[in-house]
Amino acid sequence: MIYEITSLKNEWVKRAASLKQKKYRIREGLFLVEGRRAVSEARDSGWGIDCYFYTRLPEGWEEPAASATTYYHVTDAVFRKAADTEDPQGIGALVRMPEQKLQDFAPDKGLVLVLAGIQDPGNAGTLIRSADAMGAAGVVCLDGTVDLYNPKVVRSTMGSLFHLPVFTNVAVRELTDWAKAKKIPLWATALQGAEDVTKTTFPSCSALILGSEGNGVPDVLLAMADKKVKIPMFGHAESLNVAIAGSILLFAAAESSVKNKE
Repeated sequence: MIYEITSLKNEWVKRAASLKQKKYRIREGLFLVEGRRAVSEARDSGWGIDCYFYTRLPEGWEEPAASATTYYHVTDAVFRKAADTEDPQGIGALVRMPEQKLQDFAPDKGLVLVLAGIQDPGNAGTLIRSADAMGAAGVVCLDGTVDLYNPKVVRSTMGSLFHLPVFTNVAVRELTDWAKAKKIPLWATALQGAEDVTKTTFPSCSALILGSEGNGVPDVLLAMADKKVKIPMFGHAESLNVAIAGSILLFAAAESSVKNKE
């Protein structure tokens, strides 16, 4: 089905634009995806597409008339109203949030990345992208972490959001109960009382908690961690950006996995 929209006062336009705010994303159960690559990843991943909107369809896309999904052909002004980017690419989608529950998630191998209090959308998105690249089992965002479906987070994942099991708004108790029930050890990054990650072997399946750059992993989680790890520093820098640190740790876990298979 194809609909033409030219008015900024159209109800669909208002609904789409409202998804830039978390409260409306939660109410609608939808989030915004923009750009040919990200929209294609969402389409091909099996995530539910509520609708597409476009000023021009990318080359090679099926004709909207042949699809059961709704397409909105919109003007440039309407697209800019609905989109979150300053220089939109002319293709977007409203995607349904997956109804996944952490207690139903039972990985038997790989690293589950846990984000605790990370607020920067770019850092969160980069970590999800790195988790995908390093073959992580999934990503868990605890309460207090930037919303997984924030448009800036979605863009920063470069489509990797659609390749992993992801869980958001997870309470600390929910995480620890899940880890105990599934017999998955909780590891945490720390500076004190932590082992050098380059001298540590990751188990076949584990959950690694990353905290914010300012506050680190919350004390309550540090107290519950089965092991604490740190990245050795050889230069004068006192710390690393959390996305860089997380990517290094994800590589270390992937490397352990390869060695375990040898």
